[in-house]
Amino acid sequence: MKIQLLDPLVAQRIAAGEVIERPASVIRELLDNALDAGAKTIVASVTDGGLEEIKLIDDGEGIEPEDLPLLCESHATSKVRELDDLYHIKSMGFRGEALYSIAAVSKITIASSFQGQDPYQITVDNGRKEAVLPGGPRIGTMVTVQGLFKELPARRQFLKRPSTEATMARSVLLEKALAYPERAFRFISDQTVRVDLVPTTRKQRVLDVLSLNQNIIPSEMLELYDTAGRFDLYAVCSSPALSRSDRSHIKIYVNNRPIDEYSLVQAVTYGYGELLAGGSFPYCYLFINVDPTLVDFNIHPTKREVKLRNKAEIHHQVVSMIAGQIKRSIPRLVKQEMESEDAPLLAPLYESRPAAHQSHHAGERPGSYEATSQKAPLDSEWFQKAKELLEGNRMQASRSTETGDVWAQQEDEQEFVYLGQAFNLFLIAQKQDDLFLVDQHAAHERLIFDEVRQKKHVQQLMIPLSFEVERDVDDYLLESQDVYLNLGIKLERTDDLLWQITSLPALYRNIESHVISFIQKTTGDAQEVEKGLYAVVACHAAIKAGDSVDRMMAVSLLTKVFALDEPTCPHGRTFVVRLGKNELMKAVQRT
Repeated sequence: MKIQLLDPLVAQRIAAGEVIERPASVIRELLDNALDAGAKTIVASVTDGGLEEIKLIDDGEGIEPEDLPLLCESHATSKVRELDDLYHIKSMGFRGEALYSIAAVSKITIASSFQGQDPYQITVDNGRKEAVLPGGPRIGTMVTVQGLFKELPARRQFLKRPSTEATMARSVLLEKALAYPERAFRFISDQTVRVDLVPTTRKQRVLDVLSLNQNIIPSEMLELYDTAGRFDLYAVCSSPALSRSDRSHIKIYVNNRPIDEYSLVQAVTYGYGELLAGGSFPYCYLFINVDPTLVDFNIHPTKREVKLRNKAEIHHQVVSMIAGQIKRSIPRLVKQEMESEDAPLLAPLYESRPAAHQSHHAGERPGSYEATSQKAPLDSEWFQKAKELLEGNRMQASRSTETGDVWAQQEDEQEFVYLGQAFNLFLIAQKQDDLFLVDQHAAHERLIFDEVRQKKHVQQLMIPLSFEVERDVDDYLLESQDVYLNLGIKLERTDDLLWQITSLPALYRNIESHVISFIQKTTGDAQEVEKGLYAVVACHAAIKAGDSVDRMMAVSLLTKVFALDEPTCPHGRTFVVRLGKNELMKAVQRT
């Protein structure tokens, strides 16, 4: 086939495909322009998920009338003048492709007033430019995009339902809003306000955004700061008391731009280390401010990827900042004070609530919730409010900075009194004015874990334990027998895919099947194998929840627990809860 130049409109739509994938892409590009224009208030709205109409209004500087015809031309921009500017980028946009790409696949009308002067507007309908006409907002700019992909039905069939597209557009706005807390953002979907964020502090903006979808305790979100060389770090992170099962709330921003950079996400998880249990991840919003000469955003159509010339240094500093500033805390049961106007509403509800619902608070019933009146609440929404407050658990586990130092401040000679066992799960001890509830399984698991790590008492087996493995594990064991040998486990290969254990540490007695199961499915470096094996052994050899523990064993166990540097099990969970005398006194209104 002969080579020929593409029709300009075809070329334009091919280029647009790299930048504009769906309505959320349009919102993203229009938000960047509004932010660069210095807007203090930005309102984005979508109709039918953005397929019918997308509108963005801002109160920024505006566009001069003579510049309007250039807006939808390829590589027309006010942010870059020469090549060297690409290495000093401070604006959100810089390529001059966004409006050009949007105009290729929709009908776009841009109306603007430059610094409060008479407004003008221009319309470009799927690449066909119309004349500049008077009219528009009195201040700032209003961009209206209609019929996205209407002339490209093949593109439309890959879009989701309107409600899903609207949710994606909302997520883009929230993502941008996190980096600009000093500005107001509003999102409207089908004439309904879905998001309304007012100017605030950096931490409060994160909390405001999280509160839209997450049940977050503000006191569990911490602010971290650090600086090094030609960059500085700021993060709003969750304490070890608050975690989730995925990394979806670890967000990275470089110079206010959200990016996808796994190595920096990894740095956040490394920083938490064993503060979180295995499979748990924090909430962390990390904002990195870097010298623009060390950053290259011009490597991805949507600018989601970035080249950082000092990435290794940033990675190290992120790990150090989190590891150094976030400390494990001992959970403490504290009574949450109710506001005066809530008391009449909640009083009768707590009066009739069964005591069983308070079981995870050692059976204590908050004395301040006695009924003051049996009249029905006058507020028509009393039930929903009561439900929300009840779900908040007025007596809850709190891990404040103050409690985090309690364990370290214990005196070695400080004696404790063993009070007994609760629910065949918690050992209860008193030390001065504090009660400590200790999870017997997790505590014993930790002590066994420490003992196993000392690799004591390896025994030769009279009858070897044989087992079969898959090919990948077989190859791994052939190369890495020394990993297990250093852990006190001697392995021998007796046939293809067939192995046997000839010696084991004495502590592994009665849990050999769990050890074999671990070996059959594990490959990895020595450190991963060691930690994983020890955790398995400790977990299965420890006292179980539900086991009755006699006084002598309980005292012995607690003595060793109070001697630990940190009361955490091999999986990273804190297994001690502190309940202070003062909190108990307040709970029963005794002051």
